[in-house]
Amino acid sequence: MKRSLRIATLSALVIAAATTAYAQLKPEDAIRARQSIMRVVALNFGPLSAMAQDKIPYNKDLFVASATRLEAVWSMDASRFFVKGTDKPVAGSNIAGFTDVKPEIWNNPLKFKDAFDDNTAAIAKLAAAARSGDEAAMKSAVGGVGKACKGCHDDFKVK
Repeated sequence: MKRSLRIATLSALVIAAATTAYAQLKPEDAIRARQSIMRVVALNFGPLSAMAQDKIPYNKDLFVASATRLEAVWSMDASRFFVKGTDKPVAGSNIAGFTDVKPEIWNNPLKFKDAFDDNTAAIAKLAAAARSGDEAAMKSAVGGVGKACKGCHDDFKVK
């Protein structure tokens, strides 16, 4: 747990540094920022999903900590790092050039906003369930987050 907290803290610092220069984001910086946020999201959602599916033993402290970090990281609003044109590798950049977003994000921005808002609501519900201490509610809320994530990935992420 200490390792995941260190990773989350370091990632949050990287993301915070990237957000301060948001107004003049270069495409590669936008890609790097959103990939960092999504990586931290995945690192915190993984244990939640595993506990909800009984793949690892339920641990209330880990569950609450992971859900709380997930909510904090998601509140950074990665949607602002989906800068038009960042669906393609950036020529001459020092990043790997990999981005797996579809242009549908910009072709249908209202649908993307709705999908992003669905994730925000599902994560808020998960965090509230975690704070309640109700194990059944917590595990159920994980399914809502998974469904919201899948809905966005199905429409806006290259498979």
